[in-house]
Amino acid sequence: MTTPPINSTTEGLHPIITELLNTKFNDHYKIPAATPAFRQMMNEFTRIVSFSEVEEISIHELTFVPDGLPDFKIRIYNANRMELNPVLVYFHGGNWIAGGLQTSDAVCQTLAEGSNYVVISVDYALAPEHHFPTPLYQGLEVIEWIRRQGVHYGIDRHKIVVGGDNAGGNIAAGLVHLLNRERANKLFGQLLICPALNHHFDTSSYAEFANGYLQSRDLVQASWIAYLGVTNNGSDELASPLLASNISHVPPTLIFSAGYDPLRDEAEEYASRLKNANIPVHLHRFKSVTHHFWLMDGILDVARKAQREAVRFLIKLNNPAD
Repeated sequence: MTTPPINSTTEGLHPIITELLNTKFNDHYKIPAATPAFRQMMNEFTRIVSFSEVEEISIHELTFVPDGLPDFKIRIYNANRMELNPVLVYFHGGNWIAGGLQTSDAVCQTLAEGSNYVVISVDYALAPEHHFPTPLYQGLEVIEWIRRQGVHYGIDRHKIVVGGDNAGGNIAAGLVHLLNRERANKLFGQLLICPALNHHFDTSSYAEFANGYLQSRDLVQASWIAYLGVTNNGSDELASPLLASNISHVPPTLIFSAGYDPLRDEAEEYASRLKNANIPVHLHRFKSVTHHFWLMDGILDVARKAQREAVRFLIKLNNPAD
């Protein structure tokens, strides 16, 4: 049974998403007990709503076997050994507990083809089997691999952008701070889509959209618990990038938020912090949509618009004079 919104705040909501609120994709999942069902839902959801018009693009998969970390795969789009191009390292969404290479496949193809970047999708270890900060250190392995071996896949190791949606946005933003801790070179850019950035649940958007908008406060809280594990160190800046005391190393950033999303306010607060620190940042709130809208390019014109804007951001990073 689907869970209706606590209030009736649907005026202005995109009609297609209004219909989705009455389907099984708006079910209330009890994590971790319902983790398998939530993973199945995410897989089915993206199969139905995601679509890429890209007809042909090179795709390679590699498996990483790092010391002290779980094995994981990456999927490389648009590798071209004849020239060097920037790279987007992308982390999929799914509340840290679901999703994978396939759920972000259409988005990654679209971004790679439109921007002419190499795009690397990271199949990081999921909770509750694995906990924070494992995905961040898997991301660090990918960055270090790019700097050592990326040239063989047509990657310019000096132009690394990180990005992701939902939990993937959290990992990407945390990775920026981890790289700073490791005294690595500054990244080229950052793309955050409806990111989870703060281990607090007291914003106005959490109150207004607590239940029934494809992402609930209870689900996010339970997902944080599954991700953090017994350490429960959500105040660490790698887990909650919004709480970072030093943000001077954050690269130029594009942030998308959704009008009907409990995570909306923390994404917009992070954008405000970056702006106040004189870091180039652009925030776009897509007013008529909920969480996960970014993946709905097969059924939602707004999703296609957002992806085109992200492509323009990537192109502008590489060609600022254009």
